[in-house]
Amino acid sequence: MTQARYSVEYVGLYADIQRQWLRYFNIGMLVFSTGGVMGWKVWDTVPVISCAIIAGVSLLRLIQPHLIVTDKMLNQLDRTKSFYTAYYNDLEKLWFDYEAGRVTEEQALKAFYKIKDGEKEIGSQISEALRSEPKSVVNKAKKLCDDFFKQAFNTQAR
Repeated sequence: MTQARYSVEYVGLYADIQRQWLRYFNIGMLVFSTGGVMGWKVWDTVPVISCAIIAGVSLLRLIQPHLIVTDKMLNQLDRTKSFYTAYYNDLEKLWFDYEAGRVTEEQALKAFYKIKDGEKEIGSQISEALRSEPKSVVNKAKKLCDDFFKQAFNTQAR
Protein backbone atom coordinates (compact mmCIF):
# COMPACT_ATOMS: atom_id res chain seq x y z
CA MET A 1 0.00 0.00 0.00
CA THR A 2 2.80 2.39 0.83
CA GLN A 3 4.44 1.89 -2.56
CA ALA A 4 1.14 2.49 -4.33
CA ARG A 5 0.54 5.66 -2.31
CA TYR A 6 4.09 6.84 -3.00
CA SER A 7 3.47 6.30 -6.72
CA VAL A 8 0.33 8.43 -6.56
CA GLU A 9 2.25 11.25 -4.89
CA TYR A 10 5.34 10.94 -7.09
CA VAL A 11 3.54 10.84 -10.43
CA GLY A 12 1.36 13.78 -9.40
CA LEU A 13 4.34 15.91 -8.40
CA TYR A 14 6.36 14.88 -11.45
CA ALA A 15 3.46 15.72 -13.78
CA ASP A 16 2.98 19.13 -12.15
CA ILE A 17 6.67 19.99 -12.58
CA GLN A 18 6.72 18.79 -16.19
CA ARG A 19 3.52 20.72 -16.94
CA GLN A 20 5.16 23.85 -15.53
CA TRP A 21 8.29 23.35 -17.67
CA LEU A 22 6.13 22.82 -20.77
CA ARG A 23 4.25 26.03 -19.99
CA TYR A 24 7.54 27.98 -19.68
CA PHE A 25 8.82 26.41 -22.90
CA ASN A 26 5.67 27.33 -24.83
CA ILE A 27 5.69 30.89 -23.50
CA GLY A 28 9.36 31.23 -24.44
CA MET A 29 8.69 29.91 -27.93
CA LEU A 30 5.79 32.31 -28.33
CA VAL A 31 7.85 35.29 -27.19
CA PHE A 32 10.79 34.48 -29.46
CA SER A 33 8.75 33.59 -32.51
CA THR A 34 6.59 36.68 -32.08
CA GLY A 35 9.71 38.78 -31.58
CA GLY A 36 11.19 37.38 -34.76
CA VAL A 37 8.10 38.02 -36.84
CA MET A 38 6.63 41.16 -35.25
CA GLY A 39 9.98 42.86 -34.97
CA TRP A 40 10.52 42.72 -38.71
CA LYS A 41 11.09 46.49 -38.91
CA VAL A 42 13.70 46.24 -36.16
CA TRP A 43 15.40 43.30 -37.84
CA ASP A 44 15.06 44.88 -41.29
CA THR A 45 18.59 46.24 -41.04
CA VAL A 46 20.01 42.94 -39.75
CA PRO A 47 17.81 40.16 -41.24
CA VAL A 48 20.29 37.47 -40.19
CA ILE A 49 19.25 37.92 -36.54
CA SER A 50 15.57 37.50 -37.40
CA CYS A 51 16.33 34.39 -39.45
CA ALA A 52 18.46 33.00 -36.62
CA ILE A 53 15.66 33.54 -34.10
CA ILE A 54 13.07 31.87 -36.32
CA ALA A 55 15.44 29.00 -37.12
CA GLY A 56 16.27 28.58 -33.43
CA VAL A 57 12.60 28.43 -32.48
CA SER A 58 11.91 25.90 -35.24
CA LEU A 59 14.85 23.77 -34.13
CA LEU A 60 13.73 23.86 -30.49
CA ARG A 61 10.23 22.81 -31.57
CA LEU A 62 11.70 19.83 -33.39
CA ILE A 63 13.82 18.65 -30.46
CA GLN A 64 11.21 19.51 -27.80
CA PRO A 65 10.18 15.86 -27.18
CA HIS A 66 13.81 15.08 -26.34
CA LEU A 67 14.16 18.03 -23.96
CA ILE A 68 10.85 18.21 -22.11
CA VAL A 69 7.59 16.30 -22.07
CA THR A 70 4.89 16.77 -24.68
CA ASP A 71 1.14 17.09 -24.17
CA LYS A 72 0.81 13.41 -25.08
CA MET A 73 3.29 12.46 -22.35
CA LEU A 74 1.46 14.65 -19.82
CA ASN A 75 -1.78 12.85 -20.68
CA GLN A 76 0.04 9.57 -20.07
CA LEU A 77 1.24 10.85 -16.69
CA ASP A 78 -2.34 11.81 -15.81
CA ARG A 79 -3.55 8.30 -16.77
CA THR A 80 -0.72 6.80 -14.71
CA LYS A 81 -1.74 8.84 -11.66
CA SER A 82 -5.37 7.78 -12.12
CA PHE A 83 -4.25 4.15 -12.37
CA TYR A 84 -2.20 4.36 -9.17
CA THR A 85 -5.01 6.14 -7.33
CA ALA A 86 -7.43 3.32 -8.22
CA TYR A 87 -4.70 0.75 -7.50
CA TYR A 88 -4.10 2.21 -4.04
CA ASN A 89 -7.84 2.37 -3.32
CA ASP A 90 -8.23 -1.32 -4.28
CA LEU A 91 -5.35 -2.31 -2.01
CA GLU A 92 -6.70 -0.23 0.86
CA LYS A 93 -10.18 -1.75 0.50
CA LEU A 94 -8.67 -5.24 0.45
CA TRP A 95 -6.64 -4.46 3.57
CA PHE A 96 -9.71 -3.14 5.42
CA ASP A 97 -11.74 -6.18 4.34
CA TYR A 98 -9.01 -8.52 5.60
CA GLU A 99 -8.61 -6.64 8.89
CA ALA A 100 -12.37 -6.71 9.45
CA GLY A 101 -12.49 -10.45 8.75
CA ARG A 102 -14.71 -10.10 5.69
CA VAL A 103 -12.19 -12.11 3.62
CA THR A 104 -9.93 -15.00 4.56
CA GLU A 105 -6.17 -14.91 4.16
CA GLU A 106 -6.43 -17.11 1.07
CA GLN A 107 -9.08 -14.86 -0.49
CA ALA A 108 -7.00 -11.81 0.35
CA LEU A 109 -3.92 -13.30 -1.32
CA LYS A 110 -5.86 -14.14 -4.48
CA ALA A 111 -7.36 -10.66 -4.60
CA PHE A 112 -3.96 -9.08 -3.92
CA TYR A 113 -2.28 -10.86 -6.81
CA LYS A 114 -5.18 -10.05 -9.09
CA ILE A 115 -4.76 -6.38 -8.21
CA LYS A 116 -0.96 -6.65 -8.70
CA ASP A 117 -1.47 -8.19 -12.16
CA GLY A 118 -3.20 -4.99 -13.22
CA GLU A 119 0.09 -3.17 -12.73
CA LYS A 120 1.63 -5.10 -15.64
CA GLU A 121 -0.61 -3.32 -18.12
CA ILE A 122 0.73 0.09 -17.29
CA GLY A 123 4.39 -0.83 -16.67
CA SER A 124 5.73 0.04 -20.13
CA GLN A 125 3.70 3.24 -20.24
CA ILE A 126 5.15 4.32 -16.91
CA SER A 127 8.74 3.91 -18.05
CA GLU A 128 7.96 5.95 -21.17
CA ALA A 129 6.27 8.76 -19.23
CA LEU A 130 8.67 8.98 -16.28
CA ARG A 131 11.97 10.04 -17.78
CA SER A 132 13.89 10.72 -14.60
CA GLU A 133 13.65 10.68 -10.83
CA PRO A 134 14.66 14.08 -9.53
CA LYS A 135 15.78 13.83 -5.90
CA SER A 136 13.63 16.78 -4.87
CA VAL A 137 10.50 15.11 -6.25
CA VAL A 138 11.42 11.77 -4.66
CA ASN A 139 11.97 13.41 -1.26
CA LYS A 140 8.78 15.47 -1.44
CA ALA A 141 6.74 12.41 -2.53
CA LYS A 142 8.16 10.40 0.39
CA LYS A 143 7.25 13.17 2.80
CA LEU A 144 3.72 13.48 1.42
CA CYS A 145 3.33 9.70 1.63
CA ASP A 146 4.57 9.61 5.23
CA ASP A 147 2.28 12.51 6.15
CA PHE A 148 -0.67 10.75 4.53
CA PHE A 149 -0.12 7.55 6.51
CA LYS A 150 0.45 9.46 9.75
CA GLN A 151 -2.82 11.30 9.28
CA ALA A 152 -4.94 8.48 7.84
CA PHE A 153 -3.69 5.54 9.88
CA ASN A 154 -1.76 7.15 12.72
CA THR A 155 1.39 5.40 11.50
CA GLN A 156 4.34 5.88 9.17
CA ALA A 157 4.98 4.40 5.73
CA ARG A 158 7.59 1.71 5.64
